Amino acid sequence: MKRAAIYARVSKAYKKKGETRVSIEEQRVDCEAYCEERGYAIVACYVDKDKYRVKGKLKSPSGENKDRPSYQAMLKAARAGEFDVIVAWKEDRLYRGIYAAIPFVEMLDDQRGGVTVELVKETFNRAMLEIKAAIGKLELDNIRERTTMGVKARLRAGKANTGQDRYGYERNGEVIELVEEEARWVQQIFAWYIERVPLMEIRRRLIEAGAPQKGSSVPRKIQWARSSIQAVLGAAEVYTSGIKRHSRDGEVFEIPVPSILDRETYRQFLKVREVNKKHPAHNIKRDYLIGGLVYCECGRKWGARSLSSWRKNSKGERILRKKRSGCYYCPEQHKERIHPDCPRTIGANKADEYAWSKVCEVLNVPDVLILEAQRHVDNFRQQAADIQAERERLRGDMDALVMERQWVITQARKGTITAQDMEHQLSALTFQELSLKRKAMNIGEMAALSAFDGWEDAARAYLAILSDGLAELDANPETDEERRELFAMKRDIVLALVDRVQIGKDRELVVSFKLDARSLLGQAALDAVQIELGGTCTRIQLSLPRRHFASCASPSPPAYRC
Repeated sequence: MKRAAIYARVSKAYKKKGETRVSIEEQRVDCEAYCEERGYAIVACYVDKDKYRVKGKLKSPSGENKDRPSYQAMLKAARAGEFDVIVAWKEDRLYRGIYAAIPFVEMLDDQRGGVTVELVKETFNRAMLEIKAAIGKLELDNIRERTTMGVKARLRAGKANTGQDRYGYERNGEVIELVEEEARWVQQIFAWYIERVPLMEIRRRLIEAGAPQKGSSVPRKIQWARSSIQAVLGAAEVYTSGIKRHSRDGEVFEIPVPSILDRETYRQFLKVREVNKKHPAHNIKRDYLIGGLVYCECGRKWGARSLSSWRKNSKGERILRKKRSGCYYCPEQHKERIHPDCPRTIGANKADEYAWSKVCEVLNVPDVLILEAQRHVDNFRQQAADIQAERERLRGDMDALVMERQWVITQARKGTITAQDMEHQLSALTFQELSLKRKAMNIGEMAALSAFDGWEDAARAYLAILSDGLAELDANPETDEERRELFAMKRDIVLALVDRVQIGKDRELVVSFKLDARSLLGQAALDAVQIELGGTCTRIQLSLPRRHFASCASPSPPAYRC
């Protein structure tokens, strides 16, 4: 019985009235019926429907994007041999355009028939994949161009554009009108802000008073999110001037709207805004050794900040701190999204000292990393026997592409095919050529690495260089310049070796290390090797003996107290 994985995708999670887009549920039902009819066992279902973040930017799961979370998870599982066939509703659910199709093609080539693709509403043809991907991209570009032209024509005529209505307004046909109840809450939000009420307190008051929130095409996960309040405050100029500005392809259009705020309120708002932008006197910049590497169970990357000069003692009294310091903190502020195992903060000094002690342990005992690297190198050498045959096959494929390209150009000159058909076919051949060149490069690097015997010496020399400077880095700096220099050197070592620091409920830190032989040898054949060293960072000194734990990175690495 074949093991099947279903893939479904929509660019927007929720469709508006009258839209004919196929929903996730409809795709899933059809795919499940397809698998049941053929006797396939469904082992996984991958769905991309919600927006996701990449480097802090929110992206929609468009078929153009190859970094869709479920799409990438499916490709990874396919390479691991977790299923035999991928079932999708249509081919454009998997990808739209060459960019997103590249990793899919590479996966199929790597599996060499181990994973097949079947479509419910179409027939999948591997030979036509590149051409259909290119055509899909052209179709998408044409749709966008026509949409943009229509939107710009409406904006030039002073008509309201489609999209989310700003809080306080709603569209009535082609005119933007005032919503009286929402407008009163806009005025109240600005009044609170001018009175220096914190944003989270404003949020609490809005929820408690039952203030209506603007409807959304996507159901809101939390009431009056901090970002929603910031969006209201960010529209102060629109609320005051009565002019809503739209930008499209570099052009700016002005649409008249009713005013909500008066000039005096706007002036006071700007004054408070400017004061809030200035850093308080106690907010002194500090150095954070593991900044940008700390994560918690909320799934958020932690930030760093300096602490106030004052703190509360056990009696609740405010007292002056003996020593100024900073802390790492979870940026999640909405209680609904805070994981119960998130400790919220940890002292920067304690966390940095603990992480640095683990770095020193690894550098003093480099065999932990070397042994893991040896295991990965052995795996590559076991595959060396197949490398030469694969290289010859790729050379043959690339020669065939050259001949096919020449044939297409010849047919266009004879008039057998149109110029547009020639462009489509040449773009598809270019895509195939790039894919084959990438595979050939990787295979060449794998062959070089499998024959290279000096990687261990290079790795040990690299770690020895880092280890030799540890004693100097622990010296007490006499000037600020020396302190900054020592910190920069420590930070470089941490970034070179530490992959991430996971913090648990009791402020237990799990430090994940990496040794990238690729950067050491200048080759791209060896995956980053990781080990896990764990421990607890608290104010109480533990008496348990120190231990080392070495393994490849796993979804839930074990932690050891030390």
